[in-house]
Amino acid sequence: MKHIFMMHNIKKHYELKKDIEEIMAGYDYEIVFTSSIVDSQNYIRNYPTKARFYIVGGDGTLNDMIQVLVHTDHEVVLLPLGTGNDFCHFLTKEKNPKKLLKQSLELQASKIDTILLNDRYYVNTACFGVDSVIATHVHDVAHIPFVPEDKSYLLSIAKHVFTYKNDEVKIIVDGRVLYHGQIVLCTFNNGKYYGGGFPITPKANIQDGYIDLCVVDKVPKYKIPYLITVLLKEKLYTRSEVHNYRIKEATVYCQNTCNMDGEEFETIRYHFLIQPHSLNFVLYK
Repeated sequence: MKHIFMMHNIKKHYELKKDIEEIMAGYDYEIVFTSSIVDSQNYIRNYPTKARFYIVGGDGTLNDMIQVLVHTDHEVVLLPLGTGNDFCHFLTKEKNPKKLLKQSLELQASKIDTILLNDRYYVNTACFGVDSVIATHVHDVAHIPFVPEDKSYLLSIAKHVFTYKNDEVKIIVDGRVLYHGQIVLCTFNNGKYYGGGFPITPKANIQDGYIDLCVVDKVPKYKIPYLITVLLKEKLYTRSEVHNYRIKEATVYCQNTCNMDGEEFETIRYHFLIQPHSLNFVLYK
């Protein structure tokens, strides 16, 4: 099976190229540089035989690539070079792409779940409310001088958490209204982390065939810093303002946008459907 590295024409990808060439000596591999997501998707879509595709980037890049990898025989390895890297954080505490590449070569791929949101798949999170605003605008602060890129989410939180307007959501599951009201946040997760490392659904499992849904009621904004501290301790689910569910399918009505794996997504009706064991993914130890 061939190992194929999907790269973009940016500096840090070219810097990683040297490490890839060193590690992959003796393997059947190819490094593919493309100038657009569409070119990358077309390359994968038209590849004639089963291959192991290495996705170099963050959650947004992975989201783009899995659109043509879900329900195929291809295997996926994630090498983190993004802003938040939340899905990779869920897989492993290791952050070094070079070390993860070496580890991946010793591992077999496993079947993991994805979630279908209307006509688009995702592997980690889709959210409404303040978390959607923070994620959507994280790149607005991503290039402030002297601020590390991995701190961009913290800056976006500081900028938006006290100024956002509460979303109202209506969530329907199995033909009944599961929740209807104003929220601070609402997230439909496959993974555990979002927003640059916040464990919003600490009991999530990407192989259990369920979506982990977390809804936080509208609260006075002065309470939010305290809720963030509770969240970091992985105890948010114990609060009375917080509602947790495990579901397989839901329809959501919301007038504001959703953020899906770091990318803004806007429609009137959002339909979520779990896709059990739909992606062949290398799970780091």
